[in-house]
Amino acid sequence: MDPQTTTVFHRHEFTECIFITGGEGLHQSDKEKPVPIKRGDILIIPPNGMHAYVESEGLTLINLLFDAGRLPAVLMELYSHPAYKELFMQDVSRYRNRNFPCFTPPESDFSELEAFAYRIAQYGDKRGNHCYKLGLFMALLSLLCNSRQVETKGIPDVPLDIPKLIDFLKQNFQRKIYLDDMASLAAMSRSTLLRHFRAALGVTPIEYLRNLRLQHAAELLLNTNLTPTEISEQSGFPTLAYFFRAFKCHYGVSPLAYRHKD
Repeated sequence: MDPQTTTVFHRHEFTECIFITGGEGLHQSDKEKPVPIKRGDILIIPPNGMHAYVESEGLTLINLLFDAGRLPAVLMELYSHPAYKELFMQDVSRYRNRNFPCFTPPESDFSELEAFAYRIAQYGDKRGNHCYKLGLFMALLSLLCNSRQVETKGIPDVPLDIPKLIDFLKQNFQRKIYLDDMASLAAMSRSTLLRHFRAALGVTPIEYLRNLRLQHAAELLLNTNLTPTEISEQSGFPTLAYFFRAFKCHYGVSPLAYRHKD
């Protein structure tokens, strides 16, 4: 549990799930007015959400960062959970002129969530720990969503074939895959697939596929000496020009600048 002092405005590429474990302070979402926070509160900061702690008195917290759009297939049922969609599947632009989500679950729920979060934070990256941490994280997300009461009217379920499609894309993103292929695999029309996929993950199937390729390319840039052409081909991009354009649009820098950013 890290003590938290005042901070400058900052943001991350991932979703932040913040558990306030002690003390009190003020939290500010971008240009909004600061709001009081204390033990028992949970903050959800969307990717690229600007925020800061502007005051703190003995404030301690546990901060878990993750990509809400890339859960393993076993957690796909959460995509249709009203609380998960409300807390984790909203774009940062939705919060213009409003604060990021902050809520206080029942104390018994928070104590259990805190225990899971603490155990996740304590385990390092040693081989064998990943599966254990993933299991804890699965339990934490399920409990968190079940402790958050939201309006369920009009929120559709995720068709069962979408998890199968997600698995297929993760295993085959280097291949040429078209929207018709995805619709066939999910056993639904293109328009139905687009509607359900966007409702579940917040992006289209093509955007999700491109993000998989970009993440793979970024890993190759940092961890190999492959040329941009080789990385483009191994990541499934049809042309080098498209790879450069998509990469800069997503990461804000060219592939070569990303490789040498540190």
